[in-house]
Amino acid sequence: MAKRRHFLAAFGLAFVCLCAAATAQQDDDLDAVLKGFEDGEPALEAETRDDAAERSWDLSGSIELSGSVNYRSHRSDTGTDYEGLQRLRNRGNLQLDADLPKDWKLRVEGWGFYDAAYAINGRSQYTSEVRREYELDAELGEAWLAGGLGEHVDVAVGRQVVIWGRSESLRVLDVLNPLDNREPGRVDLENLRRPVSLLQVKGYAGDWSAAAIAIPEIRFDANPVVGSDFFPGTFELIEERPRHFEDVELAGAVTGIFSGWDVSFHGAWFWNDQPRLDVTPLPRLVHDRLWMVGGGGNYALGGWLCKVELAYLDGLGFTAEEDKSRFDALLGVEYYGFTDTTFVLEVVNRHLFGHERALQRAPSFTREDAQEIAVRLTRNFWNDTLHATLVGIALGWDVRDGAVARFDLDYDVLDALTVGAGLLLYQKGDLPPLDGWADNDRVIFNVKWSF
Repeated sequence: MAKRRHFLAAFGLAFVCLCAAATAQQDDDLDAVLKGFEDGEPALEAETRDDAAERSWDLSGSIELSGSVNYRSHRSDTGTDYEGLQRLRNRGNLQLDADLPKDWKLRVEGWGFYDAAYAINGRSQYTSEVRREYELDAELGEAWLAGGLGEHVDVAVGRQVVIWGRSESLRVLDVLNPLDNREPGRVDLENLRRPVSLLQVKGYAGDWSAAAIAIPEIRFDANPVVGSDFFPGTFELIEERPRHFEDVELAGAVTGIFSGWDVSFHGAWFWNDQPRLDVTPLPRLVHDRLWMVGGGGNYALGGWLCKVELAYLDGLGFTAEEDKSRFDALLGVEYYGFTDTTFVLEVVNRHLFGHERALQRAPSFTREDAQEIAVRLTRNFWNDTLHATLVGIALGWDVRDGAVARFDLDYDVLDALTVGAGLLLYQKGDLPPLDGWADNDRVIFNVKWSF
């Protein structure tokens, strides 16, 4: 209880401070917000650059140093000491955008990082799994080719991010891209999505569009591994994974965008990104094949943006239980009426049909109704050079299953140079995963140069 009071007090104090800084000046124009509904889909991007008239390609990127200092004494279940400096990561990102003949576009991006904290602390004290996932890594990110097939049809092929959801922090409809959850809570949802290779064909008719998507590359969430202070236990089970190009995911959507509001309808046949335990014939982790149908919408009213997402999922498996279905509902509001300030509140309820009391115990740890509440407050100061962000996500109406809070301050030293610092807090919950993260609080910092 003392830990919970300290957690809530710290979050509340930061929340009050940011609210006090806001000024009550109405801003009724949300056109800029609505224009961003379909950001992230390559076939729809219309980026303009100052030098676009001079060349048909653009090379951009960044170099970033980021770190974490864990100020609470704790060890992983394998015995690794996680107090003190635990991240000193150097990361490089490079992205090439090219305009091709007949209005086609090409994007190729990749990244890589090396974390010096493991050499500083002594590599031998970490498991091989932790060194593999956290010390050195590189990956091809988005890599796609997109263009038009006639006046009313676009096609995009390659590694892409397709954003179906409207939420800033929670997921209901946004099921197509897996996430990088290796350090939970450190960055926002928009920076967590992992691109997947897919083919998207999109047609347009007036205010409406329809998309058909086939995903042959099967990728799942990148989660903490054995030896991490976010991983419970001392060993990992064998994980069975579907095969690329044989276990294809399929999806489709119909979207209408109008003045001040939009609506969309979605369907997907996909693999659950999170594995579950299966004990037959031997204990192992498996991924369920799920059906999802749903819809969502946004409505702008003055300085308010209201949003809703609804989804019905079928095929959820549980140990020694029949497959079950679930209904997820999200309601959210964003308020832009304060100068240089944005406030976001989002709530999700996930109702499992056919729930039995045994499902709340190991290994399922699933409630009949589970809630997620996300609060976000952002404020810009000093002519938009200092950016303050407060994010809190609580699990359960009474935070019974834990919470995560992050407070960031980022300062633009130059147009291309940003420095930042923040605090990441974890509140212990009754159910996994937050039942074991209470001592994982950390101070975070970063320096980023973009070019």
